[in-house]
Amino acid sequence: MSLTADWLDAIDGTNALAATIDFSRHGSAEQIDPLEARSVAFEEAGPVREFVSWPGKRNFEGRLWLSSTSQHVPFESFWERAFLATLDRTGDAVTVSSQPMWIRWRSPKRSHVPDYFVRRGDGSGLLVDVRPKELIGAEDAAKFELTRRLAAALGWSYLVFDALPGATQDNLRFLLRFRDPAWLEGVDVASLALTGSMTLGRLAAILDDVARSGLGAAYALVWSGAAKANLERPLSMSTIVDFGAGS
Repeated sequence: MSLTADWLDAIDGTNALAATIDFSRHGSAEQIDPLEARSVAFEEAGPVREFVSWPGKRNFEGRLWLSSTSQHVPFESFWERAFLATLDRTGDAVTVSSQPMWIRWRSPKRSHVPDYFVRRGDGSGLLVDVRPKELIGAEDAAKFELTRRLAAALGWSYLVFDALPGATQDNLRFLLRFRDPAWLEGVDVASLALTGSMTLGRLAAILDDVARSGLGAAYALVWSGAAKANLERPLSMSTIVDFGAGS
């Protein structure tokens, strides 16, 4: 792979590839140059740092079960949990690792631990940082840009998850309970000829005859994306859901 000037140009004196990458896999600590990282399965990497806790800490820590990858993935903030829920909803992830690597740039000395590495269904890699936009300072922005360039050089995508408009986070947290396929047992969207738009309440009423819970099945369809809803607004029985013409 050729490296473009965009990846190699220095940012504030730092070259994106003038670095080492430290990671841990199967309990063994390793250090490599960036271009060696292409062949590393970072989705199998262990966390390179622990979440630090202290009395009165405002961030919320835990592990979220991802139905798409069948694994519990750590998070250390509501924002990280929202990212994981968003990722799980896409169904595109195969494996996810948390705190997968230290990137240590040499000149001037900078270091950064991305929040997640995602191996997607097509085999591609995605490196992720999670930070609310209003909390991204100048030094954070420089590290994120360096990380983006390093990721691009390795053929990975890079995402800064920095926005959760409106009620999105609350809606995702609520919908997590409806990921279980049991909610949709007996539901065949095609045979029900669900097309166009309707209220969530109307959809629940239609599903009452075929599902163990019409409302639960309706929420499960919203989670899966089969019924599209604007998650920036609080969900209610009057929420409009859309199946699209010819669905």
